Amino acid sequence: MGSMMQWLTIFAYSLPELFGLGIALALLATTARPGPARRLGLLGIGAMLCVSLLGLALGIYQQILIANTVGDHVSIQRIFSILSAVRIALNLVSMGGLLAVVWALCSASRAAAISRRLSATILSRIVLNV
Repeated sequence: MGSMMQWLTIFAYSLPELFGLGIALALLATTARPGPARRLGLLGIGAMLCVSLLGLALGIYQQILIANTVGDHVSIQRIFSILSAVRIALNLVSMGGLLAVVWALCSASRAAAISRRLSATILSRIVLNV
């Protein structure tokens, strides 16, 4: 029973992030207007989703290592330090994905503001010339 609780705990830690990223990916894919901002947002969310899945796989691998360890603590310590370095690299990739999403949001907002300003300028010139 203890082993089952450990597996459920690993999945429970990952599920909220995976659900959130899946919903964000679906929203971007179905509701955002096609263009560079959407593409950049999809790239960022996709990178974050891949990193989250790889993090889940690393957690599962780490749990398997712990379960199969007999007494070689030096090699386990070495493997865990390597896994920690891999997790740091994954966090950096996830941060890059988040920055891509924010950049896409900023560029889409900037484009919308320019469009509104241009529409207001054109409308005011039409009204003043009539």
